[in-house]
Amino acid sequence: MDIEMEDNVEKEDKVRRNRAKTTQRIVEALEEVIAERGLEGVGVNRVAEKANVSKVLIYRYFGGMEGLLEYYVKMGKLFPIFSPAVLDQIRPLHESDVARIWYRQVIQTYRYFRTFKAAREVLKASVMENDSIAESTAKAQDEEMTRLVEQLSFVKGADTQAISAVVLGAMTYLTIMAQNNRTMISIDLRSEEGWGRIESAVKTIYIALNKMATHSKDVNLELQAANLPAAKW
Repeated sequence: MDIEMEDNVEKEDKVRRNRAKTTQRIVEALEEVIAERGLEGVGVNRVAEKANVSKVLIYRYFGGMEGLLEYYVKMGKLFPIFSPAVLDQIRPLHESDVARIWYRQVIQTYRYFRTFKAAREVLKASVMENDSIAESTAKAQDEEMTRLVEQLSFVKGADTQAISAVVLGAMTYLTIMAQNNRTMISIDLRSEEGWGRIESAVKTIYIALNKMATHSKDVNLELQAANLPAAKW
């Protein structure tokens, strides 16, 4: 490699590093603005000012606020992205493991939403009407939920999408209700005791579904090869 090529490679690496750092600053600024003002208060000017960058950069990197929010939803903070190697380890070793895989993921995901205000505000996009930013954000969320469900199904012959829509839709609604200081069937969604009951119910649902699946002639479970190490997650 000659000196000119080395210089070009070094310049390209520097550009990539600078873009990565700027992107991270913009994302962090987006989270702060969402936490402070809610999704309704988000705008390119506010995010650019908070990140101390030109708003032109946001348009150049993301195409605008809708693109930035889509990037944020899909970067893996709200809904985890599993590599093929991780999925191989997560795959159930025994038939009864399917329930554990699912209720753990659901509980962990919605604990994150409950403890992180910016994430909760993004979750509210699914119930906002007549708002282009909320619409694009809700669409990105649905795509990510669909991806997560498809990755963790390990079940053939059952309508895992519809089942997940019921459970995840309920958890989304309850999380939004909690932020608004509401109760549901007299359960205090602002309390740890209340959410302990909700999480126990989620476990019960998935354990019951798991038992139904194992006794059904129409359902097949994709199990892990016995020689693979047990998943730790």
